Parts: sequence; structure tokens; C-alpha cells
Amino acid sequence: MSISTIYRLASQGDSPALEALIAATADAGLIGFTDEYQADLLELHRALADDLHSVVAERDGCVVGMAFADVHPVQVCGEVRVGAYLSHLRVASEHQRQGIARALSDWGLDYLSDRFGPEIVPYAAIMQGNLSLRLAARYGFQTTEPIQGGVVPVRRRPPMPQPELEVRLAHQADLPAIADGMNRYYCEHNLWSPVSAASLEAFLEQDAAGVKPNQLYVVARGGEPLAGLSTSDRTALVHMRITRAPWFLRLLGAWLGVLPRSGVLRALTVRRLWFEAGELDSARYLWQSLRYRLRSQADGLGIAYDLRDRLADVFRLPAWLPTFPARYVVRVEGKLETGRLTYCIAGP
Repeated sequence: MSISTIYRLASQGDSPALEALIAATADAGLIGFTDEYQADLLELHRALADDLHSVVAERDGCVVGMAFADVHPVQVCGEVRVGAYLSHLRVASEHQRQGIARALSDWGLDYLSDRFGPEIVPYAAIMQGNLSLRLAARYGFQTTEPIQGGVVPVRRRPPMPQPELEVRLAHQADLPAIADGMNRYYCEHNLWSPVSAASLEAFLEQDAAGVKPNQLYVVARGGEPLAGLSTSDRTALVHMRITRAPWFLRLLGAWLGVLPRSGVLRALTVRRLWFEAGELDSARYLWQSLRYRLRSQADGLGIAYDLRDRLADVFRLPAWLPTFPARYVVRVEGKLETGRLTYCIAGP
């Protein structure tokens, strides 16, 4: 006798079941990780997303599968479209290989198309070795060039001072210049979501379970911002636990101080790094200064970037640092212009 499966939007009462499902289904890539929530799961995701849509698969009254989509404007092939960042596609182990992941994907993608129109651009980050790459290919998703994520340890000593440069939190008056700088830097990137002074102010005011996790930093000369980045400190909201990694990565991570014996990463998320033309050295100074300044908040800073991006020249990661290779998959009408750089929203 076949088992009936119901596919529906998640309700607030599903949070405990979704949390248990996430805890039981670590990512299936070369490096496995899972999230441990310190507050209500759906409330957190809704507070931190632009426009969260969550779907579940249910059997006999039990949640056995899930997926999230965060809907927001996104650049693809030089145009701003409605995008949906897909994440947390999970199926309980005892229900895997029964077509639930595919049926859940069918239901969710049809829902997004009906709700936002057939030209919506779904996309997702998939770690190297994850079988979801095969599922994505079946749905006509195209694959970007490789991206890389990693956790960079904080510094114990400050970088050499540069008296003409000031590293500081952004001021309210800086927001228009920061928005312009970010949009200029990422104007040709696929998957960048354009920002404004108002959207950056909303980012700073985000509140999840009484925590405001976000900050904007700049490096300025004569008061004028030359480069900047955003940080998100979600360590009090969600614990990211590494559940599987090659032995040498665990050993190296422990030696660097970014992967304690507990396996829980205590890292801030760094995104939206930008710099003005000719100010690469200023961006490097900002990055190294913050690695030192933020040492009491975290053991490391989580970054993600296209390997072809000049951000690699800012971070200058040593070859021996543990990293998380991945790609984005994007479903868009026509050919994805993979020659364009990719902005990375996901990662540590």
C-alpha cells in the first residue's frame, strides 16, 4: 500500500519538527554541517530573510521533508529580476530515495512560479560532492564557475598602522556612499541584490529574537569611505556544527583555533565587501584590521567569494587554509552568462 505524502506551506507550529529534521540531516557534501537553533527556527529565518517562503512534506502527520526560499531582487545577466534563494532542502533519512525530494522541489518551484510569475529566478549554493547537483540538473538549473567559502581565523596582533586610514563603524551619513560603492563594485556580478541607503538601514535594524546581528564597517580617508563590508553575528541565534570533515581539515581547523573540539563554528559572516577603484590596499587594511578588532566576538570570519573575483586579492588566503568549495545553480531562461562573476550570499 502506497504512503500518502502532503506538500504544503510551513506553519509556525512546524518549527520544532523542522529543527529536528535539520539536526538529523547534515549536509551531504564532502564537509557536512548542520544548524542548532537557539530560538524559534521559523521566526529567526523570517526575521533574517527578505521574504521567506517555506514548504514541507508531511506523512502521517509528521514532517519528513522541507525547503526554504528567500525571495528578493537579484541581478542575472545584467538585468534585475525577482530571485528566490533556495536552501535547507532536507528529507528525513528513513524517507529518502522515495521521490520526496523531487516531489517537494516540484511543489515548491510550481508555488514560486504561480506566486511570483514564471520568470522568477530560483538559485542555490551547493557544496562540492552534494548529490543535489544531480537533482538541480534535472530541473534545468545551470551551474556557475566555482566559488569558495571558508573561515579565516582572527588575528592576535594588529596590522601595521596606516595613520591616514580610519577603520570604523559606518555612520548614518555614510549609507548613500556605501550603497553607491557596493552597487558599483557588484554592478556586473550575477546574483547581486542591489542596495540603497534605506535597505542598508533596514539591514542594520534587523532584529531576531532580541538580537541585532548586523554591522557595516568602512575604511575612510579624510572622512570619505574608500571600502567597506558587512558583518553578521548570528552566534547567539544559530550554532553551526561541523558534523563531517576529512581528518586533516579537522586537525588544521583545531590548530588555527577556528574549529574547536565541539565542532561548533564561532564565526561572524562577512559579506558585501567592496572598494573603490585604486583602493585595493585600503580594502586589505580594512580586512586585516577587522580580523584583529573582532577577535573577542568570534574565533573566525566566514567569507565566500568567486575564485575569479578581486576579493581574492583582498583576502589573500594561504593555500593551506581549510575551505569549502561549492557552486551556485541558477534556473534562468536562456544561457546563464557564466563569464560574469558571481556574488555569494551563502557560506559560513
